[in-house]
Amino acid sequence: MPSPALIADELRSLALSGLTYAQDAYDLERYRRLLTLSAELAAQASGAPLAQVRSAYLKNLAHLSPLLGAEAVVVRGAKVLLIRRADSGLWALPGGLAEVGETPAGAAERELFEETGLTGKATRLLAALDLRFTGAVVGVHLIALVFAVEAAGEPHPTLEAREVAWHAWDALPPLHPGHARSLEVARAALKTGQPYSEPEPPRTLEAQQNAAGTPRKPKKTLSVHLTRLLVRLSGFALLRGR
Repeated sequence: MPSPALIADELRSLALSGLTYAQDAYDLERYRRLLTLSAELAAQASGAPLAQVRSAYLKNLAHLSPLLGAEAVVVRGAKVLLIRRADSGLWALPGGLAEVGETPAGAAERELFEETGLTGKATRLLAALDLRFTGAVVGVHLIALVFAVEAAGEPHPTLEAREVAWHAWDALPPLHPGHARSLEVARAALKTGQPYSEPEPPRTLEAQQNAAGTPRKPKKTLSVHLTRLLVRLSGFALLRGR
């Protein structure tokens, strides 16, 4: 069962796609309502003021995609490097969100350095994880790429990590939500040489076909044209950093 925050995130994405591609004023009104409901659900899930969430939603009308994170797996002998997170006090792989302008592998290398002080080189992609299915507690749809990273030297605590330590694979400490799954698939990938990715449910051609045939394309009203133009312009402004 997805969390209310994830439901709100998906509803928001559907609403924005609908506002971009809607063909008539009635659909526009429905998608505006869907966007409002997603904001209300997100506000309830996060505890943030509804007006603040609504404002954030209306200022970002670009198409939404999952966020991208990266995690670093550093192994020495029969042990793996973990950090004790400053926020939860639980142990986890070094990792975090990728920055604009860097590769996913570069994000794993940077996070490793920022959280352990180690300079390393990502050598292999071990897994592409959809955090909806790992037990992670996040309020957005996030994809985490897990990399094997080679690093020399000794790690040390940082502002983001209370402790850093090497742990045996079969004697892991209490883990931050989601990281048990990351470590499980990473260990398997290191053994087999095969990276892991979340399986997608089967897609059928029938699901994309209109059983009633091709519908007549409705005439767009002026309000439809104006709304779609505003959505596109908002997306362009965001992409240009305005």
